[in-house]
Amino acid sequence: MEVYHTEDHYILHDGEFSLWCDRARGTLEPKKGLDLCSAWNPVCIGCVYGVIGKLIIHPDSDPRLILIRKRSLVGKLNGVHEVYKIDKVTVLPLSTAEPVELDLGLCKLHHFGMKRTQRITQQAEGKQQALQKTWKTIKSAAENVKPKKKELKDRDKFVKRIVDEVLKMYNDSESFYYCETYDLSNSVERQHQEKYNQSQPMWKRTDPRFFWNSHLVTELVNMQASEEEVELASHWITPIIQGFFQIEKCTMEFTDLGSSPADQIALPDFGNTKNKGPLYFNLGIISRRSIHRAGTRSKKRGLEESGACANYVETEQILEFSCHTVSFVQVRGSIPAYWSQTGFKYRPPPKLDRGKCCYNVPYLQSYMPYTAVILAFSVCCPQVMIAFL
Repeated sequence: MEVYHTEDHYILHDGEFSLWCDRARGTLEPKKGLDLCSAWNPVCIGCVYGVIGKLIIHPDSDPRLILIRKRSLVGKLNGVHEVYKIDKVTVLPLSTAEPVELDLGLCKLHHFGMKRTQRITQQAEGKQQALQKTWKTIKSAAENVKPKKKELKDRDKFVKRIVDEVLKMYNDSESFYYCETYDLSNSVERQHQEKYNQSQPMWKRTDPRFFWNSHLVTELVNMQASEEEVELASHWITPIIQGFFQIEKCTMEFTDLGSSPADQIALPDFGNTKNKGPLYFNLGIISRRSIHRAGTRSKKRGLEESGACANYVETEQILEFSCHTVSFVQVRGSIPAYWSQTGFKYRPPPKLDRGKCCYNVPYLQSYMPYTAVILAFSVCCPQVMIAFL
């Protein structure tokens, strides 16, 4: 999808859809792709692969749009659903200031023949350019005469720190994945339950526990009213999970089987008329980290009031063979009790916050919607083991 720059908007264009980002107010407005024709002198500044969402760090700072500028294909589910890992993101400030260098990919349509990425901005003409230069000189002189207040400096420092942390989280962790046609947040079993509605947009079906950019797309979710607006906005809402994904093609060989009639009879029938040739199947794994109570091990422990336990991860193993798909789900998390650890020394002693053995079974049952879950308390309550059947 292309990113266009106009005097009043940044416009993301993707076929029949476009997203207009107001540079003065910082608002987002999904429109049809043909509406790009109504924009005044749009200039393509590069290509991106998706929208993570809009980030508002401080009420007095400019909103920022987080865009996927580099991705890598890590595999296909069911042979058709492409799963991507986010390699690099860029942060686009929604302000009236001159566009910053975003290091976006070149657009094959508008940047044909260019050998390297370069910033492409809209050039002012004649008197307008001279007037703009004069105004900037006056503004810069005024800022030098009156230094910034301490509050403004602290705010700018805080905003810069958050932006740097966001870039580091997405660019260095290599743990964020998305798929435009498959729900990575729900297991195969949950996707085949009656309450799971395949006709709904992807973001409405996504498990909120693993929807890592849900807060960043709140504006797009809340603005919807008519069916047309739902369709236009849903195109720009891409659920992202944090965790891990890998799928590999495996081969089952039968070269060691004997050639005697008895061995031929014992050969299992896999629905391929007892073909002696190799059988192929796909073996995949998806790990989903919960958005609730996530943090470093020494700072986030136990449960919170909602029943979410710290650093909760759901891991699903998927086996695809012929037209069949099966999966096995495992869950892990911090010990499901109210406890904590203080200090950063090696193996700090655990501290129970609510009595000897305080756990909340209803909360745990609501937070772990699985057919069978076995909980083993190995540190705080070694004598307790509970099975939910």
